[in-house]
Amino acid sequence: MMAWMVLFFIAGMVLVLVEFLLPGMVLGTIGVGLLILSGVLGVKAYPDYALHIIMGELIGAGLSVILGLVVLTRTRALRGTLTQSLSQQAADGYVSAESDLALIGREAEVITALRPAGSIRVDDRRIDAVSDGVFIEERRLVRIREVRGSRVVVDPIEN
Repeated sequence: MMAWMVLFFIAGMVLVLVEFLLPGMVLGTIGVGLLILSGVLGVKAYPDYALHIIMGELIGAGLSVILGLVVLTRTRALRGTLTQSLSQQAADGYVSAESDLALIGREAEVITALRPAGSIRVDDRRIDAVSDGVFIEERRLVRIREVRGSRVVVDPIEN
């Protein structure tokens, strides 16, 4: 009986640890079930030590979770599979949209009302733009003040 308790306890801890590598709650659920089964068998065989057995089971389950969260994520073998070690820098070409700085200072016509977002026309290009919270109606002239990626900020031109 003691051998089965220990076997179920160790198998349960291992399955809880493996759950961190192969997530899906299947192996973790089976592991928790084996830990509970180990505790039930232990309490049934040794009722005088029920409190010690339950505390041991809880400590074992907690230890499995701590090992899974802390130790496994810091090992070299798993560092590349669990975490991203590279960062995407703009200098390396990782940008969502290129800034067309040639647009700064140019005049454009509002195609759709800017409230505060809408569209403008520069030459024959349609560009999405925003104002600084100011409503600008259609066919008004605006000046492009700032370009940052795909964000184009415009100011109305006073007549």
